[in-house]
Amino acid sequence: MGGEDGMRQKKIRLYIFETCLWLISLVVLLPLLLILVNALKTPAETNVLTLNLPQKWQFVNFIEVFRKTNIIHSFFNSLLVTVLSIGLSVFLGTIAGYVLSRNRDSFNNKIYAFFLAGMIVPVQIIALVQVLQVVHMMDNYAGLILVYTAMFIPQSVFMVYGFVSTIPKDMDEAAIMDGASPWNLFIKIMMPLLKPIIVTLFITQFVFVWNDFQMPLYLIKSSKNWTIVLGVYNFMGQYNSQWNMVCAYILLCTLPVVIVYLMGQKYIIDGMVAGAVKG
Repeated sequence: MGGEDGMRQKKIRLYIFETCLWLISLVVLLPLLLILVNALKTPAETNVLTLNLPQKWQFVNFIEVFRKTNIIHSFFNSLLVTVLSIGLSVFLGTIAGYVLSRNRDSFNNKIYAFFLAGMIVPVQIIALVQVLQVVHMMDNYAGLILVYTAMFIPQSVFMVYGFVSTIPKDMDEAAIMDGASPWNLFIKIMMPLLKPIIVTLFITQFVFVWNDFQMPLYLIKSSKNWTIVLGVYNFMGQYNSQWNMVCAYILLCTLPVVIVYLMGQKYIIDGMVAGAVKG
């Protein structure tokens, strides 16, 4: 009887857990579904945003967004900023995390603690703007890229540090005895092992940078340099009475994030768990 009661309680807990997951999924998916449905309606149908299907599917809304806006230009602005900033933060953070994890003396431990502090201390916008003005990096891609790079290097160091801690040092020593240089050891041996962490960092940071509104709002003024999120903000100001167009624009902006996530989702859980094991 005790065994049967235990199995029954285990099944009940499993059902409760699955129900909670479904509810959380609905909270995430319903807004996306709302945007998708209303992006295909007429302006009159979107006076009130509902989940009702369109009377006639208006795929022309997406064509109108491309025709009336600079969404393609804003898309490439965002792509440039996102790829370069993430590339720098992941590359530099991976190197730093590996070196700090393999050489744990008192000095390197202090450096690692400094990086961890970077994950806790909030960004000071006023001071940041003043610094960028002094170095003439306001309203350009370079300033925004450097800010994002600095923001995410601590996360990259933390995740890589924890993952490298689980890899035996014997592997490094064997490679060096076989004649591998430190650089070849890192590139040819460690980088393939770090693939789950690197993909996880890329995806999580991509989602944040692509969707970030605060930094571009403060640091980018010229419309030619707007990221796609600033384009959405400006578009909503111009077409606030045409929610079908606004929803179509938002949906187009969301697609890259969904595509990137679907391409790398199999690495995310492994990467997050591995990076946090001894981080």
